[in-house]
Amino acid sequence: MKSLNKLIKQIVYILFVFLSSIKNKKMKNIYSSLLVAFIALTSCNFGDINSINSKVSENVGPSDQDQATFQKNIDAHATFAKAFNEENMELLMSTMADSLKWSPAFYNGNQILGIEDFKSQLQVYFDQFDEVTFHPGEGLINEDAPAYWAGSHYSSGEDMVTSSPNGMRVYGTWSAIHTETGAKIYNKYYGVLNFNSENKVAEISDWMDISGMQAQIENYLANKQ
Repeated sequence: MKSLNKLIKQIVYILFVFLSSIKNKKMKNIYSSLLVAFIALTSCNFGDINSINSKVSENVGPSDQDQATFQKNIDAHATFAKAFNEENMELLMSTMADSLKWSPAFYNGNQILGIEDFKSQLQVYFDQFDEVTFHPGEGLINEDAPAYWAGSHYSSGEDMVTSSPNGMRVYGTWSAIHTETGAKIYNKYYGVLNFNSENKVAEISDWMDISGMQAQIENYLANKQ
C-alpha cells in the first residue's frame, strides 16, 4: 500500500510539473480540474494533499470575479490620480473609505494617520503644486511591467499568503510643477493599498522621497540664476 501511495504521489508530482508548464489558460483550467479529480478518486493518504490542492488552485489563475474586483480597484486609483491632477478634492476623497488608515511617506515615528490628516496633506499639494500627474509603472526596470499588482503566494510572515485582489501594490512616478518657482519635479512612488468591499481605499502605506522634491526645486533655482 505504501509503495502504491508513493507511486501515485510521483504521478501527481509529474502531472503538477506538466500543469505548471502549460501557458494556455483554458487548457490549464481543464488539466487542473482533471488533476484535482484524480487526487480525489485515488483517495490516497497524502500528508500534503492540502498543499497539492493549493498549488493546483494557484496555477488555475484568478477567478473572473477576482479579476473584475482587481480592475475596479485599478479604476479607483486611476480616478484618484485624475482627481489629483484636476485638484478635485470631492472626487478624490470619494475613492477613500471614511475609516482610512494612512502611513505617510514622511517619517512621523510610524504613527498611523486618518482621513482628515490625509485630506490636509492633499490640500498642501494642491496649494504648492500644479499639474500633479501619475505615470503608472514609470521607473520600473522592465518597461513592459504593469503598475498594479495584487495577491502574493510568498511571504516571510506566517499566514500572510493571499490571492485577494484587494491588497494592491502600485508602482510609478509622480510629476508636478512647483507653483511658486515653476520647477518641474519628479518622485518615484511605491504604495500598498488595501481596498474594502466597496472598492474604496481603506489603508495606504506610501513610500517616496519627500525631501527630494525640495532638492529638485533648489537645484532648479540654482541653475536658473
